[in-house]
Amino acid sequence: MFSSNYQLSSELYDRHVELIDAVSVSEMDETFDRSLLRAGVRREILEAAKESCEFEELMESVKRELTSIIARMDMADKIDSARTAA
Repeated sequence: MFSSNYQLSSELYDRHVELIDAVSVSEMDETFDRSLLRAGVRREILEAAKESCEFEELMESVKRELTSIIARMDMADKIDSARTAA
């Protein structure tokens, strides 16, 4: 739906970028940390893992993918709401 319409595709891209900027990886890390610490992972192990390039790259990738899903659903909801209102 979005890929065949340049304007919608552009709006979706802008919304996706906005959502990426709104989500802090450090906030995601805090939730992730709490869950793993409760599961018995030692803080030293968690900190060592977080210092790796793979960890940072994966967290950024997760953020991009999740916000992409949310951006598409958000745009679809706005389109549907506009149709309903019309």
